[in-house]
Amino acid sequence: MKITQRTVALMTMFIFLFVVGSIIAVRTVAYLEAGFELKGFLIEVIAYVIALTGWLLLFVYSYLKGDFKDIEGPKYDLLEREEKLIEEDKKAGRY
Repeated sequence: MKITQRTVALMTMFIFLFVVGSIIAVRTVAYLEAGFELKGFLIEVIAYVIALTGWLLLFVYSYLKGDFKDIEGPKYDLLEREEKLIEEDKKAGRY
């Protein structure tokens, strides 16, 4: 099986959704066992759903923008810039 960047991104999204869903389920059971009102429970669930939707939209936006296409590129760009700065400092006599 070939693992592509799209597969990694989708698996990350599903794991994130599973973890958040599990947290919501555990909190729901604890909330209802404690005997609180249903109104407070619904407010909490709605807040979780809104937060989850926001994170999901950010993830989709980042994926569509292409942030997951070249994960290693920024590291090499930073190293190249550092080498250029060191060379410039050596030429200027500061290094």
